[in-house]
Amino acid sequence: MDWQMGAAILNKVAYHAKNEIFISFLIKKIVLFQKCDIIRSGKGICQIMTNIQKERGYLEIFMAGCLWGSIGIFVNLLSGLGINSGTAAFIRIFSGAVLLIPVMMLRGGLQLMRIDRKGLLICTILGVFSQALFNFSYNMSINDVGMATASVLLYTSPIFVCMMSAVFFREHIGAAKAAALAVNIAGCVLTVTGGNFSELTFSVAGVAAGVGAGFFYGLMTIVSTPITGKYDSLTVIFYSFLFGSATLALMLQPWKDLGTVTGSVTGFAAAAIGYGLIPTVGSYMFYMKGLSKDLVTSKVPVIASVETVVAALIGILVFTEDVTLYKLIGILCVMISIFIMNIQGTAEHSH
Repeated sequence: MDWQMGAAILNKVAYHAKNEIFISFLIKKIVLFQKCDIIRSGKGICQIMTNIQKERGYLEIFMAGCLWGSIGIFVNLLSGLGINSGTAAFIRIFSGAVLLIPVMMLRGGLQLMRIDRKGLLICTILGVFSQALFNFSYNMSINDVGMATASVLLYTSPIFVCMMSAVFFREHIGAAKAAALAVNIAGCVLTVTGGNFSELTFSVAGVAAGVGAGFFYGLMTIVSTPITGKYDSLTVIFYSFLFGSATLALMLQPWKDLGTVTGSVTGFAAAAIGYGLIPTVGSYMFYMKGLSKDLVTSKVPVIASVETVVAALIGILVFTEDVTLYKLIGILCVMISIFIMNIQGTAEHSH
């Protein structure tokens, strides 16, 4: 029985009948017919809600990428105060951990601080590898081969995520996804370099550190995906920041650099809080929330690469960087790759 037809019959019967028991019986029958129709067609409310949740998840990943794109603003502010890139990375993660404490107290109190041994181990891996070693490798690459080359090498991250997704989550990497990945990497390279490849310099140590940074960056998505549904995202972020900042402190000894800070204390505090809040706490909250919605993992880094587009636009609008045809082509390639990933059906999601 069609739902609309059932509703029409019910209206007529309700108008003529006075027996409430009889009407209730008819309602139950019509609802049963509707449920049977949903089961037969396979297009139930649950499936619709799942699809909506996934689309919302991809949007949250996109928002995380947009916030990450603002990193350059805070790096420039701290650099102007005499802070090097390694110490800036420590300030970012440490201030993020500190800023999360009042948020967690307001959201769930001490309950959000609780985590079992398995969760703590995973957060330790995230903190040590995807926070500390990622930042350490990236800064080493910058110091050895320059910002442009290090940034290009960092965007090998989607390749590592796709490879690990195929191995650990058995995700299928089809032709369309491979094409989107290639277009995305090409777009990132053009956006970062502006087509001026003469700026790229290479050395064995610098390239190894840059590729290592890409691997550690991609590892965050792989390690985070299975646990985001089990633990609160704030708990995962807090402990990963805590272990990450502790590891960076041991590796970089940032207090030596902090002793040479120039400018006002207020300016330094504002830059540190902004850096810890916007492209750190805010972005990771969006990112972990998105991952918790059972997304296709290999799509995630491509969608998050909108970071390069936002960073390029900030460079043009805020820092008056040159607008080149190659940079515009790069931005367009990144957006096309995100579009290709988004139109891929969710049927390929297998983990």
